[in-house]
Amino acid sequence: MTLLAQAPSQIDSWELLLFKTAHRISLSESQYEVINSRYSQLQKILDVANEEILQDAHIFVQGSIGLKTTIKPASEAEGDMATIDADAIVLLPYARNATSEEVLATLQKRFMIGSRVSTPIQQLRRGIRIIYADENPGFHIDVTPARCAKYNNEFRGYGYLEVPDRHIGWKCSSPREYSKWLEDISQREIKIIKSLNERSIIMDSASQEPIPLYGDYINHNPLRATIKLLKRHRDEWAISTENEDVRPISAIITTLAAQAYEKVVEESLFQALRPIEAMIKIVDYMPRFVSNNDEGYAVLNPKDAGENFAEKWNRPNGEGINYIRAFHNWHIHALESMKLGLNDLKSSNAVEDAIMERFGLNRAFTKELINETPRNWTLPGRSANTTLNSLSLATFAGISTSAAVASQEIIKPVDRLG
Repeated sequence: MTLLAQAPSQIDSWELLLFKTAHRISLSESQYEVINSRYSQLQKILDVANEEILQDAHIFVQGSIGLKTTIKPASEAEGDMATIDADAIVLLPYARNATSEEVLATLQKRFMIGSRVSTPIQQLRRGIRIIYADENPGFHIDVTPARCAKYNNEFRGYGYLEVPDRHIGWKCSSPREYSKWLEDISQREIKIIKSLNERSIIMDSASQEPIPLYGDYINHNPLRATIKLLKRHRDEWAISTENEDVRPISAIITTLAAQAYEKVVEESLFQALRPIEAMIKIVDYMPRFVSNNDEGYAVLNPKDAGENFAEKWNRPNGEGINYIRAFHNWHIHALESMKLGLNDLKSSNAVEDAIMERFGLNRAFTKELINETPRNWTLPGRSANTTLNSLSLATFAGISTSAAVASQEIIKPVDRLG
């Protein structure tokens, strides 16, 4: 794959900006600790339960908190999109003979009694939602009960599980196996070309803690950085195009990105990649891993073929088509956005506007990121040799930017080592 840029150093500047953006949209340590403290309250609520079905419950995280891909909500988001999403599974060893309706009703009643939140407990299709609206930003914890599937006696939640569904009864799910699958993939190393200033991209190993340590969460390799950027881009795209209700869900983005990452890892064994190149490849390859089964479209849990994250894509009466169309339209825009800084957008304002639109950063922070670019590198989204040095020269001398750039053309941009 050949990266087309205005100058070699522009690849470095855009790569650096994307990794800093991934860090910026991540939760702060204080936000992370607040969620952790609220999560720890779930066990206390269940500890005093008298209902037999809730005895010896075992709680563990699932979703983006466990996968270390949670992001802050977009500033202009409303409703559910305006809150941080956390997910927990409550494994119930005494629910084997219970109906899905009984389990859901019992769980909801227990948390209505035990929770001390100002917002009423919300009923979800497969569980309940506890909303912590008094926090800034607000967040919610979706609590899903589960039981071990037949012949699975693993009491910590590994192996095949079943979760109750208010419409169809018990449904297949394997959240812990899925989390372990993603963690294992994250530990696989892409053969990376080091950057000009010999920054190395750390391929962090996954933590086995119920909620990963903040240091593990904030470390980014190309896979986790890409997933966070895609989720933020997804939200910004959905809001601007009014596709909030049919936007691709995080499980689909995460699964397809991880499968694409596996392919990129294999390719890097034959030719080392730059981190930005790996990230663009991940996004490019994602649709290849959408498959088909008897239901129609399928993005399956790789550890449980009974769990189809794309089940909404197969809804009848044309409803599913809206989800399919939204995914493909979003993907085209996401791939273009990952290459955005390699183009010439003609002006600083145009670059700032594009980054703000695609990744939801405010102008002050966008300017700050751009101003942290090494002064002799071509800036993201600018013509060849448009650097901080050339812009400073133009301002100091009172000449046009194009003339200042021309005066610097004799300075050869620093290229990648190796």
